[in-house]
Amino acid sequence: MKKIFAAVAMILIVAGVCAPFVNGLVMERIVMRSQDDLNRMYTDSGSGMNIEIISYDRSFSSTEIEWRVKLGSLATVYGVDEIIFMDRADHGFTGVVSTTSLEKNQWFVDLLNDNLDGKNPLSITTTYRLWGKIKSVVDIGAFSFQVNSETVDFRPAKVVAESDARLQHFVSAASWGGLSVEDKFRIDGSSLMYDLEKISTYIWDGVISCEIAGISMEDEAESFELINFQGEYALDFDREKNTLSTGGTVKIDNLASGNEGIEDAFVQFTVNNINAQGYEEFMRLYTRAVNVALDSIDAAQDSPGNMDKVNQERMTAVGLQMLAAYEKLLKEGLEMSIPELRAQHSAGSITGNVAVQLNQDVTFAQLGLIAMQPGLAFQIFSLRSDISFPAELAGDNTMFVSPLFQGMQTGLFVPDGENLVHSAQTRNGKLLLNGNEMVFH
Repeated sequence: MKKIFAAVAMILIVAGVCAPFVNGLVMERIVMRSQDDLNRMYTDSGSGMNIEIISYDRSFSSTEIEWRVKLGSLATVYGVDEIIFMDRADHGFTGVVSTTSLEKNQWFVDLLNDNLDGKNPLSITTTYRLWGKIKSVVDIGAFSFQVNSETVDFRPAKVVAESDARLQHFVSAASWGGLSVEDKFRIDGSSLMYDLEKISTYIWDGVISCEIAGISMEDEAESFELINFQGEYALDFDREKNTLSTGGTVKIDNLASGNEGIEDAFVQFTVNNINAQGYEEFMRLYTRAVNVALDSIDAAQDSPGNMDKVNQERMTAVGLQMLAAYEKLLKEGLEMSIPELRAQHSAGSITGNVAVQLNQDVTFAQLGLIAMQPGLAFQIFSLRSDISFPAELAGDNTMFVSPLFQGMQTGLFVPDGENLVHSAQTRNGKLLLNGNEMVFH
């Protein structure tokens, strides 16, 4: 029995001693697999981005990695072609803890030297667990810098992000204390959270939410204030129907510009029954069109005189490509709606809801016929809408209550006490506006 206990003890000791080395191997496998997965996603998106490991030096208890991200088309946006990362990892008994530095980027070193006296407020730590979980913590300390003789104060920020080893499920929580530019501009505390599952490069399932405690701007000409912004956005993929639905809410306690403002503002929006295959094709065309446009703009920077011409040509080409992409989304059952809108103005309450749904698959050629035969629209689309707002906000503008063209028996709105109200719905291929059928000739 003693020999058995001794053997078990010896095995545990050896396992404990070897744990750092084994965790180093696990980390290497995760890093290499993550590189392949991300590069595959970048290839699918057509962005030209790429992750490359420059060197990977693993010893028994530590690892040093130098790697870079080539930004591809996004280099035009950020002004740098690549970002180089240095990771220094210590192998522990239950995982690996790595710290990341941007020290190899001259643009980053120059940024710190020119604006922050060489002090680096950025700290990045990543933990790789033996069972495959990855957790990164990004800390940005408080700092200040000058812009045109004005001082910008940046408050601390923190991001905690977790994912599985296959980079399929991502959870993150970010918080930021805000910033201020003397007494002229201020952003108060804010946060961002998400819980997302990757279905494909372009299709995700989950929830994103964000909060901003306040934004204010004050100068001699104008003032602006936002208090307590809350937003949530959800993505829902239905595997059985192969459809994607999205929706969200925005809530603002107070929004004021100059002497005008609203309180208790809330809006909910949804887009339901998006054909998943059509959406993927749309996003693929869209991202590639944008990347081509960015590459062209970058190439034209050496000849500023050609910039406007290049932009016009590319935007025309992108527009034509996007028409074909949009058409792939126009499938039966597609619905866009604002189920609820409300806000409180000093003149009274603003409320509304709107929903538009496709009754059949449709092409742009069919939509073009609507211009000649407007009545066709209400065979292709279903509509329902109800809106009410204080008549005081319309002022002397009679456009709201006057018929805009033949067939309208009322304006878009009709008076109802101190409010202007609107109600519309389609029924049996006809449009009823404020209770009256619209007649098209």
